[in-house]
Amino acid sequence: MSGTEAQNIAVVKRGYEAFAKGDIATLQALFAPNATWRSVPTGILPGNYKGAQAILEFFGRLAHETNGSVRAELQTIAASGDHVFALHRNKGARKGGTIDEESVLVFKLDKGVVTEVAEFRYNQPAEAKFWS
Repeated sequence: MSGTEAQNIAVVKRGYEAFAKGDIATLQALFAPNATWRSVPTGILPGNYKGAQAILEFFGRLAHETNGSVRAELQTIAASGDHVFALHRNKGARKGGTIDEESVLVFKLDKGVVTEVAEFRYNQPAEAKFWS
């Protein structure tokens, strides 16, 4: 693993830690101002977000909709060049239902900040039901 790959993994891990704590200042520092987040639209979640502010608002909506119960528990992480691959479990409770499903996030970084994220859910139907 190159030094850059190790640094990129450290950035992504900091992001997971900040998300868990609700540390908006750290999250904002980790995303480029024009970062993009791409995902399949799921229930009330439109799926695609452009700009760090839109991504942070998305995180806020996840917290709001789940009364703060949403969690992204990192399972494993790897890097190749400027990409980091993170497998995590999405957990939370909403409207009497719960979710506990795996997802993979693919992060692209440039000079230590996240410029792109693509989300791939293992069980899209379960996620769609939870967020409906």
